Amino acid sequence: MDPRRIIWRVYHTISLLHTGHLFRHIHWRGDMDIAPLFGVIITTPSPPPPTLVFWRTPPVGSYKINTDECVKDGVASGEGIIRDSSGQYIRAFFSFYGDCTILEVELRAILDRIILAQRLGLSVLWVESDSTLAIHCITKGGGPWHIQATLRHIRHLLALDRDTITHIFREGNQVADLLASEGWDRRYYYEYSSQDLPRRHRSLVQIDRFGLPNVRGL
Repeated sequence: MDPRRIIWRVYHTISLLHTGHLFRHIHWRGDMDIAPLFGVIITTPSPPPPTLVFWRTPPVGSYKINTDECVKDGVASGEGIIRDSSGQYIRAFFSFYGDCTILEVELRAILDRIILAQRLGLSVLWVESDSTLAIHCITKGGGPWHIQATLRHIRHLLALDRDTITHIFREGNQVADLLASEGWDRRYYYEYSSQDLPRRHRSLVQIDRFGLPNVRGL
């Protein structure tokens, strides 16, 4: 119980943990001024550089569905927009789902938009979402039991050898993101036709259509 031996063992243990990357910089939060006493030099990592995110038009003869969700206080809405190969929107919509998890509402939004597209007679679909987890569950399987029925329905409607489902960053999903907030505020189902989409939504559609980028990471 010699004090000098206890101090040395503490110093030695902290140094070993840091060298083995088990005691990281975040663990020094609030005590960074004493880190150099243990031979630990803390540097602030540089943020990743900004990147440009583009929305891509689907191939000729196919249609693109972008979906998003909004969950606040456990209450959810799901939204999306369907566009053709020229970037012109065909139908935009939002739905109110009530009590849902984020993953559940993402999948329900995707399912409802696929059903709507098929009701409109549209085939060869490109589904795009900013939820990597939802895409993984659809394409690779897995997920909790309560979403399995929705996943089976989506896979039944999509032909993965013909249709496409991919991820897009939120910065490239601006139209669906705006619809998501609107659906949560209004709390009912609504479809915008090709004539009555609000001006702000139309502006974002035009930005995508002209291939203008959004910036991620600022």
